[in-house]
Amino acid sequence: MAKRPGARVAGALRLAGALALVGALCLGTPARADIISLPIDFSSGLPARQDSFVSDWEYRDESIHVVIEQGRQLNTDYWAARITIATPAQLRSVSAGGFDSNMVMPGESLARRVNAILAVDGDYYCYIDSGYLVRQGELYRNLPAGDRDVLLIDERGDFHIVPAATPESLATYEGRGIVNSFNFGPALVIDGERVKRYVDQDNAANKGRQRMCVAQVGPLEYMAIACAGPARGSQGMTLDQFSKLVHSYGVKNAYNLDGGDSTMMIFDGQKINDVKSQSVRSISDILYFASALDS
Repeated sequence: MAKRPGARVAGALRLAGALALVGALCLGTPARADIISLPIDFSSGLPARQDSFVSDWEYRDESIHVVIEQGRQLNTDYWAARITIATPAQLRSVSAGGFDSNMVMPGESLARRVNAILAVDGDYYCYIDSGYLVRQGELYRNLPAGDRDVLLIDERGDFHIVPAATPESLATYEGRGIVNSFNFGPALVIDGERVKRYVDQDNAANKGRQRMCVAQVGPLEYMAIACAGPARGSQGMTLDQFSKLVHSYGVKNAYNLDGGDSTMMIFDGQKINDVKSQSVRSISDILYFASALDS
């Protein structure tokens, strides 16, 4: 993966694109495509346009903008993607073999299968029997045990985090158009406030590890943030350290997803985080962002 252009070059590219768009509008040039409403099902997003890749780490068309940066904190590399979409249905999930199966596959293959512009690994729904599992509007499991924070994503694309979710606490969201839910956790930021205490639930809460989160910044604006693990020049982050990093981006709600060797941020079908690692786990599902620009 080539390095991103410098800020000056990337800025010039964005300015050139903006000027071209303004010029087209002034000349009365018709729009080259329409933004469509993707269905709430397990169909794919629309294919990326190769001329919409601004750089190796940035994509922009009329329906979606993704820009990724790499940083380093606490002797650990991290990757932060900011995503803006035009319609809520462009935030989607899909599994390797159906959410009623335990099939796994390489995350890159799964992302390419659904035309993901940016994808991240999901949770480990296929390895547990409890939890509250809704994907693309379909309820698969309603067995919350009160021991895990649950992320709910509604039909407007808004995040709701239910700490230590129980049937009673989740019942308050009935009829609110929940499209996707995740059960790995824990919450990192709730309503702009950083979570400061963590219990080890098979997530090595107090050890430096490779981690992944998804967050909402504002309406139809999101972030995905991953950090490297204790190898290849990084020491990894505890959950408390990771939540501080995530909170520093000004997110409203942030949720920890599956980590360790499942941690993957995939852009244009290629894993871009910790690319030197030879230890990559096949995964059951991804959360992804897709284009809705129809040709």
